[in-house]
Amino acid sequence: MIVDKKTILRAKTKLGDKNALLIAEILGVEKFDSRNLKGLCPFHAEDTPSFIYDKKGYYMHCFGCGKTVDVIEAYMSTGRTFLEAVQFLFDHARIRYNFGEQGVKTKRAYRYPKPEPLGDKTKVYAYLEKRKISQKTVDYLDIRQDKEENCVFNYYDTNDVLTMVKYRPSHRVDKSKGDDKNWCQKGADTTPLLFNMNRVNTTMPLLITEGELDCAAAIESGYLNAVSVPLGANNYHWLEENWDWLEQFDSVILCSDNDEAGNKMRKEVSTRLGTWRTRFVELPMNIQDQPIKDLNELLYYGSKEQVLNVILNAKENPIDTVIDFADIQAIDLADMDGIQTGFKELDKALFKLFYGTLTIVTGINGSGKSSFLSQLVCNSLEQGCNVFQYSGELPAFQQKTWLNHILAGRYHVNKYMAGNIEYFKVNPTVQKDIDKWCAERLFIYKDGQSHSPQDMLDTMEAAARKYGCKLFIIDNLTSLAMGSREKDRWDNQENFVRQLISFAVKFQVAPILVVHPHKIET
Repeated sequence: MIVDKKTILRAKTKLGDKNALLIAEILGVEKFDSRNLKGLCPFHAEDTPSFIYDKKGYYMHCFGCGKTVDVIEAYMSTGRTFLEAVQFLFDHARIRYNFGEQGVKTKRAYRYPKPEPLGDKTKVYAYLEKRKISQKTVDYLDIRQDKEENCVFNYYDTNDVLTMVKYRPSHRVDKSKGDDKNWCQKGADTTPLLFNMNRVNTTMPLLITEGELDCAAAIESGYLNAVSVPLGANNYHWLEENWDWLEQFDSVILCSDNDEAGNKMRKEVSTRLGTWRTRFVELPMNIQDQPIKDLNELLYYGSKEQVLNVILNAKENPIDTVIDFADIQAIDLADMDGIQTGFKELDKALFKLFYGTLTIVTGINGSGKSSFLSQLVCNSLEQGCNVFQYSGELPAFQQKTWLNHILAGRYHVNKYMAGNIEYFKVNPTVQKDIDKWCAERLFIYKDGQSHSPQDMLDTMEAAARKYGCKLFIIDNLTSLAMGSREKDRWDNQENFVRQLISFAVKFQVAPILVVHPHKIET
Protein backbone atom coordinates (compact mmCIF):
# COMPACT_ATOMS: atom_id res chain seq x y z
CA MET A 1 0.00 0.00 0.00
CA ILE A 2 1.07 3.59 -0.64
CA VAL A 3 0.50 6.18 2.09
CA ASP A 4 -0.54 9.63 0.91
CA LYS A 5 2.43 12.03 1.36
CA LYS A 6 0.07 14.96 1.94
CA THR A 7 -1.37 13.17 4.96
CA ILE A 8 2.15 12.53 6.28
CA LEU A 9 2.94 16.24 5.91
CA ARG A 10 -0.33 17.13 7.64
CA ALA A 11 0.63 14.91 10.59
CA LYS A 12 4.09 16.49 10.88
CA THR A 13 2.58 19.97 10.62
CA LYS A 14 0.06 19.14 13.34
CA LEU A 15 2.84 17.93 15.65
CA GLY A 16 5.02 20.99 15.03
CA ASP A 17 8.00 21.18 17.42
CA LYS A 18 6.90 17.90 19.02
CA ASN A 19 8.62 16.25 16.02
CA ALA A 20 11.96 17.28 17.52
CA LEU A 21 11.05 15.96 20.97
CA LEU A 22 10.02 12.57 19.52
CA ILE A 23 13.18 12.31 17.41
CA ALA A 24 15.39 13.17 20.39
CA GLU A 25 13.62 10.63 22.59
CA ILE A 26 13.76 7.80 20.02
CA LEU A 27 17.43 8.35 19.13
CA GLY A 28 18.52 9.14 22.68
CA VAL A 29 20.05 12.49 21.70
CA GLU A 30 22.51 13.61 24.38
CA LYS A 31 22.59 17.17 25.75
CA PHE A 32 19.27 17.88 24.05
CA ASP A 33 18.10 21.47 24.54
CA SER A 34 14.29 21.29 24.50
CA ARG A 35 14.05 25.07 24.18
CA ASN A 36 16.41 25.57 21.24
CA LEU A 37 15.72 22.07 19.91
CA LYS A 38 19.29 20.94 19.38
CA GLY A 39 21.68 18.37 20.79
CA LEU A 40 24.71 16.20 20.12
CA CYS A 41 24.49 14.26 16.87
CA PRO A 42 23.87 10.54 17.55
CA PHE A 43 25.55 9.58 14.27
CA HIS A 44 29.07 10.88 14.93
CA ALA A 45 31.25 11.93 17.85
CA GLU A 46 31.13 15.66 18.70
CA ASP A 47 31.46 17.96 21.70
CA THR A 48 29.39 20.90 20.45
CA PRO A 49 25.71 20.30 19.58
CA SER A 50 25.18 20.48 15.81
CA PHE A 51 22.08 18.29 15.54
CA ILE A 52 19.43 21.00 15.07
CA TYR A 53 15.69 20.93 14.39
CA ASP A 54 14.41 22.47 11.13
CA LYS A 55 10.99 23.99 11.84
CA LYS A 56 10.06 24.24 8.14
CA GLY A 57 11.08 20.72 7.19
CA TYR A 58 10.04 19.03 10.46
CA TYR A 59 13.34 17.14 10.74
CA MET A 60 16.64 17.19 12.64
CA HIS A 61 19.77 17.97 10.62
CA CYS A 62 23.40 17.61 11.63
CA PHE A 63 25.62 20.40 10.36
CA GLY A 64 28.66 18.30 11.19
CA CYS A 65 28.09 15.07 9.24
CA GLY A 66 25.15 16.16 7.05
CA LYS A 67 22.71 13.53 8.38
CA THR A 68 18.98 14.38 8.22
CA VAL A 69 16.32 12.48 10.21
CA ASP A 70 12.57 12.90 10.63
CA VAL A 71 10.22 11.08 13.01
CA ILE A 72 9.56 8.28 10.51
CA GLU A 73 13.23 7.48 9.92
CA ALA A 74 14.01 7.76 13.63
CA TYR A 75 11.31 5.22 14.46
CA MET A 76 12.38 2.91 11.61
CA SER A 77 15.93 2.93 12.99
CA THR A 78 14.59 0.88 15.90
CA GLY A 79 13.77 -1.97 13.49
CA ARG A 80 10.28 -0.92 12.45
CA THR A 81 8.91 -0.85 8.90
CA PHE A 82 7.71 2.25 7.08
CA LEU A 83 4.04 1.44 7.68
CA GLU A 84 4.68 0.91 11.38
CA ALA A 85 6.58 4.21 11.56
CA VAL A 86 3.78 6.09 9.79
CA GLN A 87 1.25 4.55 12.18
CA PHE A 88 3.42 5.79 15.06
CA LEU A 89 3.42 9.31 13.56
CA PHE A 90 -0.32 9.32 12.89
CA ASP A 91 -1.11 8.04 16.39
CA HIS A 92 0.85 10.90 17.97
CA ALA A 93 -0.75 13.42 15.62
CA ARG A 94 -4.17 11.84 16.25
CA ILE A 95 -4.87 11.35 12.56
CA ARG A 96 -7.06 8.46 11.46
CA TYR A 97 -5.88 6.42 8.47
CA ASN A 98 -6.84 3.03 7.09
CA PHE A 99 -3.92 0.58 7.17
CA GLY A 100 -6.14 -2.33 6.15
CA GLU A 101 -3.75 -3.61 3.47
CA GLN A 102 -0.87 -4.09 5.88
CA GLY A 103 0.11 -7.75 5.95
CA VAL A 104 -2.37 -8.61 3.16
CA LYS A 105 -1.27 -10.76 0.20
CA THR A 106 -2.71 -8.96 -2.83
CA LYS A 107 -1.34 -11.06 -5.72
CA ARG A 108 -3.74 -13.74 -6.93
CA ALA A 109 -2.34 -17.08 -8.07
CA TYR A 110 1.08 -15.92 -6.86
CA ARG A 111 3.34 -18.51 -5.27
CA TYR A 112 4.54 -16.66 -2.20
CA PRO A 113 7.86 -17.88 -0.76
CA LYS A 114 8.15 -19.72 2.53
CA PRO A 115 10.13 -17.80 5.14
CA GLU A 116 13.32 -19.43 6.34
CA PRO A 117 12.93 -19.98 10.11
CA LEU A 118 14.70 -17.58 12.44
CA GLY A 119 17.50 -19.49 14.07
CA ASP A 120 21.26 -19.73 14.26
CA LYS A 121 23.02 -17.17 12.03
CA THR A 122 26.61 -17.81 13.10
CA LYS A 123 27.98 -18.39 9.59
CA VAL A 124 26.14 -15.41 8.12
CA TYR A 125 27.24 -13.12 10.94
CA ALA A 126 30.85 -14.24 10.51
CA TYR A 127 30.87 -13.86 6.72
CA LEU A 128 29.23 -10.43 6.69
CA GLU A 129 31.41 -9.25 9.59
CA LYS A 130 34.37 -9.85 7.24
CA ARG A 131 32.66 -7.45 4.83
CA LYS A 132 32.28 -4.88 7.63
CA ILE A 133 28.53 -5.51 8.03
CA SER A 134 27.61 -5.73 11.73
CA GLN A 135 25.15 -8.12 13.39
CA LYS A 136 22.92 -5.11 14.11
CA THR A 137 22.59 -4.34 10.38
CA VAL A 138 22.10 -8.02 9.53
CA ASP A 139 19.20 -8.20 11.97
CA TYR A 140 17.79 -4.82 10.87
CA LEU A 141 17.58 -6.07 7.28
CA ASP A 142 16.16 -9.45 8.37
CA ILE A 143 19.02 -11.30 6.67
CA ARG A 144 18.76 -14.94 7.74
CA GLN A 145 20.63 -18.24 7.42
CA ASP A 146 19.23 -21.41 5.84
CA LYS A 147 20.07 -24.99 6.78
CA GLU A 148 22.93 -25.00 4.23
CA GLU A 149 24.38 -21.92 5.98
CA ASN A 150 23.67 -19.62 3.01
CA CYS A 151 22.75 -15.95 3.41
CA VAL A 152 19.00 -15.39 2.98
CA PHE A 153 17.72 -12.01 1.71
CA ASN A 154 14.01 -11.43 2.32
CA TYR A 155 12.21 -9.09 -0.09
CA TYR A 156 9.03 -7.58 1.38
CA ASP A 157 6.42 -5.58 -0.54
CA THR A 158 4.95 -2.29 0.68
CA ASN A 159 2.33 -4.23 2.66
CA ASP A 160 5.15 -5.85 4.71
CA VAL A 161 4.44 -9.20 2.99
CA LEU A 162 7.35 -11.52 2.13
CA THR A 163 7.20 -11.73 -1.68
CA MET A 164 10.63 -12.91 -2.86
CA VAL A 165 13.59 -14.68 -1.26
CA LYS A 166 17.17 -14.67 -2.57
CA TYR A 167 20.17 -16.68 -1.43
CA ARG A 168 23.94 -16.42 -1.72
CA PRO A 169 26.71 -18.52 -0.15
CA SER A 170 28.15 -17.25 3.12
CA HIS A 171 31.65 -17.47 1.68
CA ARG A 172 33.61 -16.07 -1.25
CA VAL A 173 32.26 -17.36 -4.57
CA ASP A 174 34.72 -18.73 -7.15
CA LYS A 175 33.11 -17.81 -10.47
CA SER A 176 35.82 -19.66 -12.41
CA LYS A 177 34.40 -22.93 -11.04
CA GLY A 178 30.89 -22.06 -12.19
CA ASP A 179 29.54 -21.62 -8.65
CA ASP A 180 26.26 -19.74 -8.36
CA LYS A 181 26.65 -16.32 -6.76
CA ASN A 182 22.96 -16.02 -5.94
CA TRP A 183 19.62 -17.68 -6.66
CA CYS A 184 15.94 -17.38 -5.74
CA GLN A 185 13.80 -19.75 -3.69
CA LYS A 186 12.69 -22.78 -5.68
CA GLY A 187 8.95 -23.25 -6.13
CA ALA A 188 8.22 -19.59 -5.43
CA ASP A 189 7.55 -16.71 -7.81
CA THR A 190 9.98 -13.82 -8.18
CA THR A 191 8.31 -10.43 -8.43
CA PRO A 192 11.17 -7.92 -8.99
CA LEU A 193 10.77 -5.85 -5.84
CA LEU A 194 13.49 -3.69 -4.33
CA PHE A 195 15.34 -5.09 -1.34
CA ASN A 196 14.44 -3.19 1.89
CA MET A 197 11.69 -1.12 0.21
CA ASN A 198 9.28 -1.66 3.10
CA ARG A 199 11.74 0.10 5.44
CA VAL A 200 12.13 3.22 3.30
CA ASN A 201 10.81 6.69 4.14
CA THR A 202 9.09 7.98 0.99
CA THR A 203 9.38 11.61 2.15
CA MET A 204 13.22 11.51 2.11
CA PRO A 205 15.78 10.96 -0.71
CA LEU A 206 15.96 7.32 -1.87
CA LEU A 207 19.31 5.59 -2.45
CA ILE A 208 19.21 2.80 -5.07
CA THR A 209 22.21 0.45 -5.00
CA GLU A 210 23.16 -2.46 -7.23
CA GLY A 211 23.34 -5.26 -4.65
CA GLU A 212 22.01 -6.28 -1.25
CA LEU A 213 25.42 -5.89 0.41
CA ASP A 214 25.78 -2.38 -1.05
CA CYS A 215 22.43 -1.55 0.53
CA ALA A 216 23.68 -3.07 3.79
CA ALA A 217 26.89 -0.99 3.56
CA ALA A 218 24.84 2.21 3.27
CA ILE A 219 22.70 1.27 6.29
CA GLU A 220 25.78 0.22 8.26
CA SER A 221 27.18 3.69 7.57
CA GLY A 222 24.04 5.47 8.76
CA TYR A 223 22.02 5.97 5.59
CA LEU A 224 18.82 3.98 6.20
CA ASN A 225 16.80 5.08 3.16
CA ALA A 226 18.47 2.54 0.90
CA VAL A 227 17.32 -0.26 -1.40
CA SER A 228 18.98 -2.52 -3.95
CA VAL A 229 17.86 -3.80 -7.33
CA PRO A 230 16.81 -7.47 -7.34
CA LEU A 231 18.25 -9.21 -10.38
CA GLY A 232 21.38 -7.46 -11.59
CA ALA A 233 22.43 -4.11 -13.04
CA ASN A 234 20.98 -4.58 -16.51
CA ASN A 235 17.61 -6.07 -15.53
CA TYR A 236 15.14 -3.18 -15.37
CA HIS A 237 11.83 -4.99 -14.74
CA TRP A 238 11.87 -3.55 -11.20
CA LEU A 239 11.20 -0.09 -12.66
CA GLU A 240 7.87 -1.16 -14.11
CA GLU A 241 6.89 -3.30 -11.12
CA ASN A 242 7.57 -0.54 -8.56
CA TRP A 243 6.69 2.45 -10.77
CA ASP A 244 3.96 3.97 -8.59
CA TRP A 245 6.11 3.59 -5.47
CA LEU A 246 9.15 5.18 -7.15
CA GLU A 247 7.08 8.12 -8.39
CA GLN A 248 6.57 9.23 -4.77
CA PHE A 249 10.19 10.33 -4.33
CA ASP A 250 11.24 13.91 -5.00
CA SER A 251 14.90 12.91 -4.98
CA VAL A 252 16.64 9.67 -5.99
CA ILE A 253 20.34 8.85 -5.56
CA LEU A 254 21.82 6.14 -7.78
CA CYS A 255 24.84 4.10 -6.68
CA SER A 256 25.81 1.56 -9.32
CA ASP A 257 29.09 -0.36 -9.57
CA ASN A 258 32.28 1.12 -10.96
CA ASP A 259 32.10 -0.87 -14.20
CA GLU A 260 30.51 -0.80 -17.64
CA ALA A 261 27.28 -2.48 -16.50
CA GLY A 262 27.01 -0.05 -13.61
CA ASN A 263 27.49 2.98 -15.87
CA LYS A 264 24.81 1.67 -18.22
CA MET A 265 22.43 1.16 -15.29
CA ARG A 266 22.99 4.70 -14.04
CA LYS A 267 22.31 6.16 -17.46
CA GLU A 268 19.19 4.07 -18.11
CA VAL A 269 17.63 4.50 -14.66
CA SER A 270 18.29 8.24 -14.41
CA THR A 271 16.69 8.73 -17.83
CA ARG A 272 13.58 6.76 -16.96
CA LEU A 273 13.13 8.13 -13.45
CA GLY A 274 13.91 11.67 -14.60
CA THR A 275 17.32 13.37 -14.63
CA TRP A 276 15.81 16.38 -12.85
CA ARG A 277 15.37 14.39 -9.63
CA THR A 278 18.24 11.90 -9.82
CA ARG A 279 21.79 12.27 -8.56
CA PHE A 280 24.58 9.71 -8.67
CA VAL A 281 27.21 8.54 -6.21
CA GLU A 282 30.75 9.00 -7.49
CA LEU A 283 32.79 6.17 -6.00
CA PRO A 284 36.57 6.64 -5.76
CA MET A 285 38.50 4.54 -8.25
CA ASN A 286 40.80 3.18 -5.54
CA ILE A 287 41.73 3.47 -1.86
CA GLN A 288 45.19 2.53 -0.61
CA ASP A 289 46.00 1.09 -4.05
CA GLN A 290 42.89 -1.12 -3.85
CA PRO A 291 40.41 -0.70 -6.74
CA ILE A 292 36.89 0.16 -5.52
CA LYS A 293 34.05 -1.50 -7.45
CA ASP A 294 31.05 -0.89 -5.21
CA LEU A 295 29.77 0.66 -1.98
CA ASN A 296 30.56 -2.42 0.10
CA GLU A 297 34.19 -2.33 -1.04
CA LEU A 298 34.35 1.36 -0.11
CA LEU A 299 33.21 0.39 3.40
CA TYR A 300 35.66 -2.52 3.51
CA TYR A 301 38.77 -0.64 2.37
CA GLY A 302 37.64 2.76 3.62
CA SER A 303 35.25 3.70 6.40
CA LYS A 304 31.62 4.39 7.31
CA GLU A 305 32.37 8.11 7.12
CA GLN A 306 33.60 7.78 3.53
CA VAL A 307 30.49 5.82 2.53
CA LEU A 308 28.14 8.37 4.09
CA ASN A 309 30.14 11.22 2.56
CA VAL A 310 29.84 9.99 -1.04
CA ILE A 311 26.10 9.43 -0.58
CA LEU A 312 25.39 12.83 0.95
CA ASN A 313 27.57 14.49 -1.71
CA ALA A 314 26.03 12.69 -4.68
CA LYS A 315 26.55 14.53 -7.97
CA GLU A 316 23.81 16.28 -9.90
CA ASN A 317 23.11 15.10 -13.43
CA PRO A 318 24.63 17.74 -15.75
CA ILE A 319 22.06 19.86 -17.60
CA ASP A 320 24.31 22.19 -19.58
CA THR A 321 23.16 22.67 -23.16
CA VAL A 322 26.64 23.05 -24.73
CA ILE A 323 29.91 21.20 -24.53
CA ASP A 324 33.48 22.14 -25.35
CA PHE A 325 34.64 20.42 -28.55
CA ALA A 326 37.78 19.22 -26.75
CA ASP A 327 35.63 17.49 -24.11
CA ILE A 328 33.72 15.44 -26.69
CA GLN A 329 34.88 11.86 -26.54
CA ALA A 330 35.57 10.17 -29.86
CA ILE A 331 33.43 7.02 -30.05
CA ASP A 332 33.93 3.90 -32.10
CA LEU A 333 30.68 3.10 -33.93
CA ALA A 334 31.07 -0.53 -32.89
CA ASP A 335 30.74 0.52 -29.24
CA MET A 336 27.54 2.52 -29.74
CA ASP A 337 24.24 0.98 -28.63
CA GLY A 338 21.51 0.43 -31.17
CA ILE A 339 19.36 -2.13 -32.97
CA GLN A 340 20.40 -4.14 -36.01
CA THR A 341 17.74 -4.40 -38.70
CA GLY A 342 18.53 -8.03 -39.48
CA PHE A 343 18.94 -7.25 -43.19
CA LYS A 344 22.60 -7.91 -44.00
CA GLU A 345 23.03 -5.37 -46.78
CA LEU A 346 21.19 -2.69 -44.84
CA ASP A 347 23.17 -3.33 -41.65
CA LYS A 348 26.33 -3.25 -43.72
CA ALA A 349 25.41 0.24 -44.92
CA LEU A 350 23.89 1.64 -41.71
CA PHE A 351 25.73 -0.52 -39.14
CA LYS A 352 22.61 -0.34 -36.90
CA LEU A 353 19.77 1.97 -35.89
CA PHE A 354 21.68 3.94 -33.28
CA TYR A 355 19.94 5.08 -30.10
CA GLY A 356 19.46 8.84 -30.11
CA THR A 357 18.77 9.04 -33.84
CA LEU A 358 15.58 9.27 -35.91
CA THR A 359 15.14 7.05 -38.98
CA ILE A 360 12.79 7.98 -41.83
CA VAL A 361 11.25 5.15 -43.88
CA THR A 362 9.50 5.93 -47.14
CA GLY A 363 8.34 4.16 -50.30
CA ILE A 364 5.45 4.01 -52.74
CA ASN A 365 2.33 1.94 -52.04
CA GLY A 366 3.02 -1.77 -52.28
CA SER A 367 6.79 -1.36 -51.97
CA GLY A 368 6.93 -3.46 -48.77
CA LYS A 369 7.14 -0.83 -46.02
CA SER A 370 4.81 -2.69 -43.66
CA SER A 371 6.57 -6.02 -44.24
CA PHE A 372 9.93 -4.39 -43.61
CA LEU A 373 8.74 -2.77 -40.39
CA SER A 374 7.13 -5.99 -39.15
CA GLN A 375 10.38 -7.85 -39.74
CA LEU A 376 12.23 -5.08 -37.91
CA VAL A 377 9.91 -5.42 -34.90
CA CYS A 378 10.63 -9.16 -34.72
CA ASN A 379 14.38 -8.65 -35.05
CA SER A 380 14.33 -6.02 -32.31
CA LEU A 381 12.49 -8.35 -29.93
CA GLU A 382 14.97 -11.10 -30.72
CA GLN A 383 17.77 -8.72 -29.65
CA GLY A 384 16.03 -8.14 -26.32
CA CYS A 385 14.78 -4.63 -27.14
CA ASN A 386 11.20 -3.74 -26.23
CA VAL A 387 9.06 -2.18 -28.97
CA PHE A 388 6.27 0.40 -29.22
CA GLN A 389 4.25 0.42 -32.46
CA TYR A 390 1.64 2.84 -33.80
CA SER A 391 -0.25 2.32 -37.03
CA GLY A 392 -2.75 4.88 -38.23
CA GLU A 393 -4.06 2.55 -40.92
CA LEU A 394 -4.11 -0.96 -39.44
CA PRO A 395 -6.19 -1.93 -36.38
CA ALA A 396 -4.39 -3.74 -33.56
CA PHE A 397 -5.61 -7.23 -34.56
CA GLN A 398 -4.32 -6.77 -38.11
CA GLN A 399 -0.93 -5.59 -36.86
CA LYS A 400 -0.81 -8.72 -34.72
CA THR A 401 -1.66 -10.92 -37.69
CA TRP A 402 1.23 -9.48 -39.74
CA LEU A 403 3.66 -10.04 -36.89
CA ASN A 404 2.30 -13.51 -36.06
CA HIS A 405 3.09 -14.85 -39.52
CA ILE A 406 6.67 -13.61 -39.32
CA LEU A 407 7.27 -14.85 -35.79
CA ALA A 408 5.71 -18.25 -36.49
CA GLY A 409 7.56 -18.94 -39.74
CA ARG A 410 6.09 -20.77 -42.70
CA TYR A 411 6.23 -24.18 -41.00
CA HIS A 412 3.81 -23.11 -38.25
CA VAL A 413 1.18 -21.39 -40.39
CA ASN A 414 -1.79 -23.60 -41.32
CA LYS A 415 -4.07 -23.31 -44.33
CA TYR A 416 -7.82 -23.07 -43.75
CA MET A 417 -10.88 -22.89 -46.01
CA ALA A 418 -13.93 -20.68 -45.52
CA GLY A 419 -16.27 -21.90 -48.22
CA ASN A 420 -14.17 -21.66 -51.37
CA ILE A 421 -11.85 -19.00 -49.88
CA GLU A 422 -8.39 -20.05 -48.81
CA TYR A 423 -6.70 -18.30 -45.85
CA PHE A 424 -3.83 -18.87 -43.44
CA LYS A 425 -3.56 -18.75 -39.65
CA VAL A 426 -0.87 -19.48 -37.08
CA ASN A 427 -1.06 -22.83 -35.32
CA PRO A 428 -2.95 -22.24 -32.00
CA THR A 429 -0.25 -23.89 -29.89
CA VAL A 430 2.44 -21.75 -31.50
CA GLN A 431 0.22 -18.69 -31.06
CA LYS A 432 0.27 -19.22 -27.28
CA ASP A 433 4.06 -19.44 -27.36
CA ILE A 434 4.26 -16.22 -29.40
CA ASP A 435 1.97 -14.37 -26.98
CA LYS A 436 4.04 -15.54 -24.03
CA TRP A 437 7.30 -14.55 -25.75
CA CYS A 438 5.99 -11.07 -26.64
CA ALA A 439 4.32 -10.39 -23.28
CA GLU A 440 5.57 -7.18 -21.61
CA ARG A 441 7.94 -6.58 -24.54
CA LEU A 442 5.76 -5.44 -27.46
CA PHE A 443 3.26 -2.61 -26.96
CA ILE A 444 0.69 -1.52 -29.57
CA TYR A 445 -1.04 1.86 -29.52
CA LYS A 446 -4.71 1.16 -28.74
CA ASP A 447 -7.41 1.53 -31.38
CA GLY A 448 -9.66 4.54 -31.00
CA GLN A 449 -7.14 6.66 -29.10
CA SER A 450 -6.12 10.23 -29.89
CA HIS A 451 -4.04 10.83 -33.03
CA SER A 452 -2.69 14.20 -31.89
CA PRO A 453 1.12 14.52 -32.09
CA GLN A 454 1.41 15.61 -28.46
CA ASP A 455 -0.66 12.69 -27.16
CA MET A 456 1.50 10.36 -29.24
CA LEU A 457 4.71 11.82 -27.81
CA ASP A 458 3.34 11.63 -24.26
CA THR A 459 2.47 7.96 -24.76
CA MET A 460 5.89 7.23 -26.24
CA GLU A 461 7.62 8.91 -23.31
CA ALA A 462 5.56 6.85 -20.87
CA ALA A 463 6.45 3.65 -22.78
CA ALA A 464 10.15 4.56 -22.75
CA ARG A 465 10.19 5.33 -19.04
CA LYS A 466 7.86 2.66 -17.69
CA TYR A 467 8.32 -0.24 -20.13
CA GLY A 468 11.86 0.46 -21.32
CA CYS A 469 10.89 0.46 -25.00
CA LYS A 470 13.84 1.07 -27.31
CA LEU A 471 12.34 0.82 -30.81
CA PHE A 472 9.43 3.14 -31.66
CA ILE A 473 7.55 2.80 -34.94
CA ILE A 474 5.19 5.59 -36.03
CA ASP A 475 3.33 4.50 -39.18
CA ASN A 476 2.68 7.04 -40.57
CA LEU A 477 3.12 10.82 -40.44
CA THR A 478 -0.06 11.62 -42.39
CA SER A 479 -2.16 9.54 -39.98
CA LEU A 480 -1.49 12.00 -37.18
CA ALA A 481 -3.84 14.96 -36.70
CA MET A 482 -1.70 17.81 -37.99
CA GLY A 483 -4.45 20.37 -38.55
CA SER A 484 -6.89 21.16 -41.34
CA ARG A 485 -5.13 24.16 -42.88
CA GLU A 486 -2.27 23.35 -45.22
CA LYS A 487 0.18 25.79 -43.63
CA ASP A 488 -0.61 24.45 -40.13
CA ARG A 489 -0.10 20.93 -41.41
CA TRP A 490 3.43 21.61 -42.69
CA ASP A 491 4.43 23.55 -39.56
CA ASN A 492 3.07 20.84 -37.26
CA GLN A 493 4.78 18.06 -39.20
CA GLU A 494 8.10 19.93 -39.03
CA ASN A 495 7.67 20.48 -35.32
CA PHE A 496 6.75 16.82 -34.73
CA VAL A 497 9.94 15.63 -36.47
CA ARG A 498 12.02 17.96 -34.29
CA GLN A 499 10.29 16.62 -31.18
CA LEU A 500 10.95 13.03 -32.29
CA ILE A 501 14.67 13.79 -32.62
CA SER A 502 14.71 15.35 -29.14
CA PHE A 503 12.80 12.35 -27.80
CA ALA A 504 15.36 9.95 -29.33
CA VAL A 505 18.29 11.81 -27.77
CA LYS A 506 16.68 12.32 -24.35
CA PHE A 507 15.62 8.70 -23.84
CA GLN A 508 18.35 7.04 -25.96
CA VAL A 509 15.89 5.19 -28.16
CA ALA A 510 15.49 4.53 -31.90
CA PRO A 511 12.25 5.95 -33.36
CA ILE A 512 11.24 5.19 -36.96
CA LEU A 513 8.86 7.54 -38.77
CA VAL A 514 7.08 6.34 -41.93
CA VAL A 515 6.58 9.15 -44.46
CA HIS A 516 4.56 8.62 -47.64
CA PRO A 517 6.06 10.28 -50.73
CA HIS A 518 4.19 12.78 -52.87
CA LYS A 519 2.14 11.21 -55.66
CA ILE A 520 4.56 9.95 -58.29
CA GLU A 521 3.66 10.70 -61.88
CA THR A 522 4.28 7.99 -64.43
